[in-house]
Amino acid sequence: SLYCASVCYQTIASPLMLLVAFSMEGGSAMPQAELWALLGVATVVLLVGASLMGCYMVPEYRKTFYQVMWGTERRPLLPTNCNEPWHLIYRTQITQHNSFKMLVMWMWDERTRCVYGDGSDASRASVLDFATWAWPPSDQVRTWLEGWERWEREQPAWFTEKWKARLRHPSVPPEALPPALRRKFDTANENKERYRRASSSLIRSP
Repeated sequence: SLYCASVCYQTIASPLMLLVAFSMEGGSAMPQAELWALLGVATVVLLVGASLMGCYMVPEYRKTFYQVMWGTERRPLLPTNCNEPWHLIYRTQITQHNSFKMLVMWMWDERTRCVYGDGSDASRASVLDFATWAWPPSDQVRTWLEGWERWEREQPAWFTEKWKARLRHPSVPPEALPPALRRKFDTANENKERYRRASSSLIRSP
């Protein structure tokens, strides 16, 4: 809608600005005929180009050039298989005026298949590979991470040491971790630090 409004404004304002320029002092010395001809040619080219663009545009996306899409229209219609080409997914996001945050929430709430495997757990695990500022709300992440003990028993394919180390990164909000998991991480860090100090003492001793 902004694009359409901008084009309309420029089309209407250009001849008006030219009239104002001619009416000002010294305007009579300007090559008026040539300037009007140039403006006329530019306007025709603009209208022809806009018409061709409208004709060849995907019909369901045509309304995005003259309508503001709010509410449920902002909801992306994305494939449930995240192995689809990513450029197609992002193109859908751009044409429907959706944000990257909305794409992340779709992955968290609805997607059931991704490179980590099938199921919502695999999809949510892949979401936590993003930067923490893009994560879903902390309470949702915390609720999902309460399944940590079950994953330790079942050992799904995505539950790797590399993925688990991602949750120990300092950028992870403390409120996104369940209390039991946070204590588990703190204990592991303390044991690691204790081992490091003991190793350093042995190295320094004569």
